[in-house]
Amino acid sequence: MAALRIFARGNLVVTTTLSVSQIQQRWGSYKSSSKYMTPEDYTDYEITKDENEWKYVERLLPYKIIPKPPTIGNKFPSGYKPASASPKDNPYFIERTKNYMQPVYLYRSPRGIKKVTEITKIQGNIWALEHDIKKYVEECTGRKIATQIHEFAGLIKVKGDYVNRVKEWMHTKGF
Repeated sequence: MAALRIFARGNLVVTTTLSVSQIQQRWGSYKSSSKYMTPEDYTDYEITKDENEWKYVERLLPYKIIPKPPTIGNKFPSGYKPASASPKDNPYFIERTKNYMQPVYLYRSPRGIKKVTEITKIQGNIWALEHDIKKYVEECTGRKIATQIHEFAGLIKVKGDYVNRVKEWMHTKGF
């Protein structure tokens, strides 16, 4: 038996004895929670073979193949611009990701003090690409920037947050 003391106003103390079944049990984990024994306690479900109902389920499933975006027109509400450059136009080429987006990313340190812009999926003369990007960003910002090239991985790191500047430059080149 467990004892419970209730303190009211003043010095009145009432002691009550409760049985173990009356003490509230807290189910903080899966193991301590009660088990359903009968199938009626579970959520009801129904298996259907109707194609009209299945089309609503298919909308929620991820695509097996990512559809190609339309290339008609250059104005999209999202601001997306399709790639127009071919690999033979320049001595370097920046391939799009599988989702047809530009591979330019911003990485931050845990407290957000250090910011690094990273350009990936680079093919060809990475040194000429780094020179052109560095020249464009320095002209736009009016200050010197530091870059790091990883030739074997095909990526360039730029110290600072220059994601929008690099994407602007990529749009002018057609990447």
